Amino acid sequence: MQATLRTRRFAAALLLSPIAAAMVATPAVAQHAYPGQRAATVAAVHSPVIERFSVRARSVEPGRDMHFRLLGSPGARADVDIPNVVKNVPLREVQPGVYEGSYTIRLRDDLSDIDRAVATLRDGPMATTARIVLEGEGFGYGYGHGSRKRDRNGPEIVDITPDRGEHVTERGLTRVTARFRDDRSGVNASSVRLHIDGQDVTGWSRVTDTDVSFRGDLREGRHHAELVVRDRAGNVTRTEWNFVVDNDVRGHGYGR
Repeated sequence: MQATLRTRRFAAALLLSPIAAAMVATPAVAQHAYPGQRAATVAAVHSPVIERFSVRARSVEPGRDMHFRLLGSPGARADVDIPNVVKNVPLREVQPGVYEGSYTIRLRDDLSDIDRAVATLRDGPMATTARIVLEGEGFGYGYGHGSRKRDRNGPEIVDITPDRGEHVTERGLTRVTARFRDDRSGVNASSVRLHIDGQDVTGWSRVTDTDVSFRGDLREGRHHAELVVRDRAGNVTRTEWNFVVDNDVRGHGYGR
């Protein structure tokens, strides 16, 4: 039991925040002595130790890899769970006690809870878990005098045109535009998606890290627009609106 307590103190000193139910260690079996026999002690079974669990990424955007690294007891098995994203990402032991693995971010992954990711290190029936430490440009962003805060807010979308419910009387090419900003991690321009009437028109639009602009020969009548923007921390903002085209030009093509 003393060895178990030392193991827990060691983990606490490293600020790993273990999950309560996961730090389970079987205590040493009590000593038994019978007449004419020496006392026999069965060795205690201990949970594996995690010294550090971290993830590094240059940026948090679709197609990029997050690289996980765990330092702990050698000869065990390790995997990672990211809440609402993926479970059981395997980590391979590349050196004794050093486990590494990676995960490629998908377009629809919501990484707002990446700081709640958990690694599990298993050795036989015993297991230990630890919360993640975020590293790299894609996770922590500084404010003020060296302080670090997590970016948990999506970009702000402003100045949409045509406005919600607006009737436009442009003849020929109708302009659909919007501006966006993010004063924390910054907008990920490659994540911007603009749909009009269910059709992805991003490829026919001009996209920067501050705005999107589309011109199309839209038919008369009511139209539905949807804009999705992510920042470099993985936070997403989505807005939808309707407008009406009132003109004499009827067309179906899309163009810049």
